[in-house]
Amino acid sequence: MRNAIILVLLILILSTGQIMELNFPLSLNIFLVILIFTLIIFWEFSVLNKNFISDFKIRNCSRKLKFGSFINALFWTSIMLYDSKLKSFFFIILIMWLYPLIDIIIVYVYRKKQPYTIFINDNNLILNLPWKKERDLSELTEITFDRFSKDLELSFKTKSDITVQTKEYNKQEIDKFIEIIISKTKYNISIPKNYILSKENS
Repeated sequence: MRNAIILVLLILILSTGQIMELNFPLSLNIFLVILIFTLIIFWEFSVLNKNFISDFKIRNCSRKLKFGSFINALFWTSIMLYDSKLKSFFFIILIMWLYPLIDIIIVYVYRKKQPYTIFINDNNLILNLPWKKERDLSELTEITFDRFSKDLELSFKTKSDITVQTKEYNKQEIDKFIEIIISKTKYNISIPKNYILSKENS
């Protein structure tokens, strides 16, 4: 939480300087960009060494690139090159490029380190992400599966849904994961039919 607040403040300071044309010194702009880059890297890398008490845990074997951040950065860069008035926002657009760059680094590191990112301890589900998520599995009300993205969507009674990107994990471990979470909920749910079909067709 603290890292997120600091990151938002740094981006806000940099953006304000650009939008309000406060003419921050070049050295200050560069310093802010480096700080933001360092903080995002630190935040992402914090996942690698985290561990939680658990009865069951899964390694992330193959984190996927997030092409949305790349497309967003490319879009705004194209606009800046087309409209010279936007060149004053150079450092904001540079920040947009930090995300796809960091994502490439993190994908490589994840494939080498294969950190544990899913933990189950009793009824507690923990997703080990830069922003940790926890859910009570006894409140799991529905499991849905997107055959296009291969994402599992878990719905809960009192908290927001969470997504598990199955392509990033070993198939057998995901099967075991589904079996465990179904056994822990107090609701009558089952394995999504389209998930079963996708397994049969793979």
